Amino acid sequence: MLIHLRDAMVARRPRETTQERDTPMDRISWALAAPLPRVSHPLDNPKHRPNPKHRPNPKFSAVTKESHMKRRAIVAVAALCGFAALTGCSTGNDAPNAYAVKSDIPTAAAMDPAVLDAARKEGSLLVYGEANEATMKPVLAAFQNQYPDIKTSYISLGGTESFQRYLNEKATGGKTADVIVSLQGANFLDLVKRGDIQDFTPPAAAPLPDFAKLAPGVFAMELNPVMALINTTLLPKSEQPDSLEALAKMSSDPKLAGRIVTYDGTTEFGYTVNHAYIAKAGEAGWNVLDQLGKNTKVEASAGPMFNKLLQGEYTMSYFQSGATRPLLTGATAKVLNYKFFKDGSPFMPRGAGATTGGKSPNAAKVFLNFLIDKAGQTAGCAGGFAPYLDGVDCPVNLAKVTEQLGAENINIARWDEALVNDAPAFKNRWKEAFGR
Repeated sequence: MLIHLRDAMVARRPRETTQERDTPMDRISWALAAPLPRVSHPLDNPKHRPNPKHRPNPKFSAVTKESHMKRRAIVAVAALCGFAALTGCSTGNDAPNAYAVKSDIPTAAAMDPAVLDAARKEGSLLVYGEANEATMKPVLAAFQNQYPDIKTSYISLGGTESFQRYLNEKATGGKTADVIVSLQGANFLDLVKRGDIQDFTPPAAAPLPDFAKLAPGVFAMELNPVMALINTTLLPKSEQPDSLEALAKMSSDPKLAGRIVTYDGTTEFGYTVNHAYIAKAGEAGWNVLDQLGKNTKVEASAGPMFNKLLQGEYTMSYFQSGATRPLLTGATAKVLNYKFFKDGSPFMPRGAGATTGGKSPNAAKVFLNFLIDKAGQTAGCAGGFAPYLDGVDCPVNLAKVTEQLGAENINIARWDEALVNDAPAFKNRWKEAFGR
């Protein structure tokens, strides 16, 4: 079945997602979301098997060099943790998945009947975002269930790519995103400044706390705290640090030096989380980063970090995206554990905004209202999103992390002009600390 995993995943994906990101973590997450049957391959048919006397027809080649390399990542993880952990199959000893799909999705706050009627007539909705499709699947399914007349499509792209693609498509008059859902605060602020986000306040926004109102027309659908992710076979729980400051002091230990990983602070996500950390910690925070930088390697995205931690190439990470938490089930959870540091777990808002360039502006308003309501946050929990509204139960939410860390240690990343204006000088200082 390993040989056919990627073929199965591609076969089951909707047409709109063919240009999504295709990283090992995306494939692992997709596999966790739904056990996949073996999909037949042309070579399974004897008629299509190459005659050993002739050169094989490339049309029926079993795998390409590229797919060989990509599958190798899955095989490596499967060999370490057991393939059942990657496919979502039970081994008989696995802990239950805390992120099970919820059936008690509340009805979203009522929309203006005229907007709702116009949305139904539009009949479709196109959403861009960097979350993989397995993560978004429970949200889209719940929305489709409540609004069956609005056919919803989702394209998973790199964070910055979502915005670039939208602007390029709008410029050429083509079909483009009606809604963008992203962690990219600076890019959202740029769209607002350009006039590319509808200045619309959904009914569900009325009770939202101020921190969830990210910019005009942009609202948080989740607040996901970053975390430390640790390979317990290399660093047992009894030896793990309980704060970012403690990790910095340990970082020169031979067990950890060069085996700690974090995001590249010049990427949008890496910059945003580091900026949020320093905004609260101040100059003392820079002292911590200076210590860590000497002994930390960096990656551009969550997928390589997660996989290399799982395989033992890295011992632990910090500022790790919360999007990887739902992967910690079954055999994987026996290798990796996560921690929230009181001094180093900023909450990252995932914003949502209805664009002015989409073809379904009213359907976009309905979807935005759903996302920020208890309906969307309840559904999102099943995909690993972290809700912040009171009364939305989830393994990780704002209330539970606040109880664990203390209200005084809650640090929510702000999307403001400082995030944009500080970028050049901040990234230069970060590069100095990390020897980049």
